[in-house]
Amino acid sequence: MNVLDLYSTRIQKTFDEDHDEIVAIFKANPKASLKLINYYKGLLLSYPAAIAGLDRGVLDLDLQAEQAFTVEHGRYVFIRSPLFKFDLFAQAQYVNVRKKAASFVKFCYVDIMAERRNFLRLELDQPVEVAMTTPAGLLEGKLHDFSLSGLNVAVQDYCPLEPGSEVNISFNLFDNEHQESFSLNLPGRLINIADIERPYCYKFVIEPDKAAERRLSRFIFQRQVEIIREIKDGVLAP
Repeated sequence: MNVLDLYSTRIQKTFDEDHDEIVAIFKANPKASLKLINYYKGLLLSYPAAIAGLDRGVLDLDLQAEQAFTVEHGRYVFIRSPLFKFDLFAQAQYVNVRKKAASFVKFCYVDIMAERRNFLRLELDQPVEVAMTTPAGLLEGKLHDFSLSGLNVAVQDYCPLEPGSEVNISFNLFDNEHQESFSLNLPGRLINIADIERPYCYKFVIEPDKAAERRLSRFIFQRQVEIIREIKDGVLAP
């Protein structure tokens, strides 16, 4: 999942002026209440954090171990505080999971677009082969992440579909609980093609029937449990 899909920038003056303003606010409020937000394979994590220090534009924070583990992988975080009228985006410069510490730089104002989603969107550890019947013919790709209302498919060979094109999307998923695979055949509609070079990211709205929605719901719940377990195991790893 591309981190750029999670937020939209809200530049107030210029990037540099906004950055300097944010740093100055942090410096004037060393005991400020902060909440950190990030997404690990699509799963939302939201925990409080405390300012440990600020030097030359580098913000040192004490944070929860689970968040440190996921920030180490994503290398970013969103910061929410009453000090600011918008949420902040920051890049991780240093992360130590054992010490529950991290340092952040390059702050800017943002809107967290991922919070506006109606359904949880999760990544797969291994992309799944997808076949799509489109107005331009058969299109093949790999499913990387999905929700009950949409999915993203990476495609190597570009196919010029117009936004709004009706498609039929077929793929198989593996049910770990019952140790069996199952097939899905879903009607969908193209929202847009996000990238201009390989692999091209085709974004679809899907409309599963009740039976398919139940299978997808169970799979998403299982996937959520797997991701939570992965985070806990990562925190406990020596």
